[in-house]
Amino acid sequence: MTRVKAGFQFKQFFIEHSLCAMKVGTDSILLGSWIKPEQAQNVLDIGTGSGLLAVMLAQKTTYSCQLYGIDIDPDAVKQAKINGLLSPWPNKLNFAHVALQDLRHQRHWPQQFDLIVSNPPYFAQNPSSNQQNIQQHDQARINARQVSCLAHSELLKYVNVHLSDRGTFICILPADICAKFIQQAQQQQLFVVHQLQVKSIVGGKITRQILKFSRYSSETLYDNLLIYSQAKQYSSQYIELCRDYYLRF
Repeated sequence: MTRVKAGFQFKQFFIEHSLCAMKVGTDSILLGSWIKPEQAQNVLDIGTGSGLLAVMLAQKTTYSCQLYGIDIDPDAVKQAKINGLLSPWPNKLNFAHVALQDLRHQRHWPQQFDLIVSNPPYFAQNPSSNQQNIQQHDQARINARQVSCLAHSELLKYVNVHLSDRGTFICILPADICAKFIQQAQQQQLFVVHQLQVKSIVGGKITRQILKFSRYSSETLYDNLLIYSQAKQYSSQYIELCRDYYLRF
């Protein structure tokens, strides 16, 4: 019997996510679609999961660019490697089971990156809920969703270590925690230079923000994005942004 793959078909590649705690979702698709890698020659994806974000960026980076994805979940890294090998850009994609804190020990990898990207864990730890869901298959999901293994201050500390002088760091977060995150970034001499504010529906509140950081302070550019123009219909703005990826677009 042929096994049916669990995943998501994009225009140029398929992402299987059966081994991953976090499945393909709107946040990563939105982030990958919005990022402009420019002429980046090496890209680091922190918490790569299925490898989705790295593969999306492989589609629109230069031929010579190398992309490196890291994750603390060995099953996710296994999945990312498979997705990378089956993509049109296997020679550009590199994945490793390594924590960000240990990246400096990763042999044959660069230590400075022109672009660092992340769809990081962002929920506060919830010990009581976690205790009820402590089975092994749930622990990876807890790590992926909650700041238990990589606090935001720790994430920003190591972004500062590995970001090149003219590099940029881009991430997506819930809107209600962005102000604190931006303050923590400033403590690492990382300054927000572009901020995309995302609403799901007309008249709704801002639910997500994509933040672009640089080592050089400048006036912040603000943009807005509406995902749905009306119930279950994507806005023309969202369609245009994600056109290179979604099959239906």
